[in-house]
Amino acid sequence: MYCDLLIRNGFIIDGTGKPGFYADLAVTQGKIIEISAKIECQADLIIDAFGLTVCPGFIDPHVHEELTVLTSGKFEEFLRQGVTTTVNGNCGHSITPYSSDNIYEYMAKKGLISVKIKERNQRDVPVWTNFSEYFDVIKNKGTNINLGFLLGHGTLRWSVMGDAKNRKPTVKEQSTLVRLIEEGMEQGALGLSTGLTYSPSKYADTDEIIKLAKVVQTYDGLYTTHIRSYLGILEAVQEAINIGEAADIRVQVSHLTPNCPEAFDEILSARERGLEIAVDTIPKSSGHYRRKDRLFQYVFSQEGTLTAEGRRKLLKKIRFKEKLLVINTDDPLLENRALKEIAFERKLNIDDLILNLLENDRPNLTFCQGGLNRQDFPGSPYADNIAHNPLVMVGSDRVSGDVDDPYAQYELFRKGAFPIYFSLCRQNRVRLEEIVRRITSLPAQHFSLSDRGLLAKGKAADITILDVDNYTYPSNEEIDYSSPFSMTRGVKYTIVNGKVALDDGTLKEIHAGQLLARSGRKL
Repeated sequence: MYCDLLIRNGFIIDGTGKPGFYADLAVTQGKIIEISAKIECQADLIIDAFGLTVCPGFIDPHVHEELTVLTSGKFEEFLRQGVTTTVNGNCGHSITPYSSDNIYEYMAKKGLISVKIKERNQRDVPVWTNFSEYFDVIKNKGTNINLGFLLGHGTLRWSVMGDAKNRKPTVKEQSTLVRLIEEGMEQGALGLSTGLTYSPSKYADTDEIIKLAKVVQTYDGLYTTHIRSYLGILEAVQEAINIGEAADIRVQVSHLTPNCPEAFDEILSARERGLEIAVDTIPKSSGHYRRKDRLFQYVFSQEGTLTAEGRRKLLKKIRFKEKLLVINTDDPLLENRALKEIAFERKLNIDDLILNLLENDRPNLTFCQGGLNRQDFPGSPYADNIAHNPLVMVGSDRVSGDVDDPYAQYELFRKGAFPIYFSLCRQNRVRLEEIVRRITSLPAQHFSLSDRGLLAKGKAADITILDVDNYTYPSNEEIDYSSPFSMTRGVKYTIVNGKVALDDGTLKEIHAGQLLARSGRKL
């Protein structure tokens, strides 16, 4: 027998949750062709996995990389975690409808990209006018990992109704929203996402979401939601459940905080009643570090026209200013301290302090919103009912920002979401096979990625080979808060569609990633 790739002597965890076993695994033309105790075949490449664990490639169901891939398809931070597939277009933000210019305008207005990225992409990236054309742009560029995509309710509503519209859509607007969702689902979207704390999605009532979710359900898509947390976490989860039951649609609750264990119980109860529902959580997050020109981009973009009073009015738009930390100050009296403390010492109000900092000559001055550990995702041990909930996936909520300017905006711990989740679950004595199931076959089944998530004959050869005992990410004490370049350790090989993208720890730009639609279809 001949094969392209033969993995020998590995401890196989196949993604089903069943006990692991020692075996060889053979791959040909991007598919697994055999798993057995001893495979005799000629192979172009042999990997000796003795002492290592062989798993299906991990799946991250909640990221925001739909614009990153237009300029870089490397995705090193995912490959070093063993992630081979991501789902994009979450929180109501997507790359449709209409033209690429429309999407760049939306993303810039929402602060999701800088004005610089908007202008660069308009200049350098081929245009698209619908979902299908966007896929063509990516395929021509290439990607190291597989990508799936959701339709974003916020982008759709903004494009059809405008921003901050606290009203129901008109009959004509509703018809347009339905048509755009139908078009996107037909062209390959996995489902619909909402961001119900963001404008304009927050102005949509439950009935509006149910009507649109029913359209998605006819295509066997799913509904994912950044919940309406201002209602209260439990109440917002109950709204998501109500939407799922009313529309008879699969539901994914996005980045649910472990600070509300009863919300995880509510999701499990809904599943036991028959609703196909699951949840992802961010294992640990810092606040967002934003260089001064990025955080205050609306101030800098109008620098030449603003009076001092005009700048003060713009600063009033920033929430929780007193909780901002400041770094890269070149001043030990200021470094890594809260603005509230500094302002108190200097007998200034917060806005005056910010204006003073903006006027200094330190171009790398950076502000952190949320501190080293965010209160909603602190990375502390899980309550037992969360650690042992079988419906909990990892959703890193990664936003790469500007790959050409990584210091402009970054976060510290989400690039280690998967090893951190491993550690948190193992602290609660969750079996390794169960942890792997939750980050492989569970998201594959829920998002209808039918040829992913399992090591089995005929499945796509997305494979992660790791040293489980050394699968780690820097701790609070080890992390360098001034750098966006920390990476996961412990993954030896990450294989995407049968091609080795991480080879004994060395990154390769092989661009073997595929664009994934429902039911195993490729775009």
